[in-house]
Amino acid sequence: MTNSPFKQYYRVDELAEYFAISVKTVYPLIDEGELRRTKIRGCLRIPVWEIERYEKELKNPMTEP
Repeated sequence: MTNSPFKQYYRVDELAEYFAISVKTVYPLIDEGELRRTKIRGCLRIPVWEIERYEKELKNPMTEP
């Protein structure tokens, strides 16, 4: 996910573009707790480590017993 060694947070629109989904799809993921976010100066940002965690979870979903 990291395009630059200095970029630590991504905007919602950047995340939507990365996953090839709409911005309207990203907000429910945040609201439902699928993606953790933070606010920087009042703007939502998703940390790189959280994007990497979510991406790994998508590749290896846990199965319920």
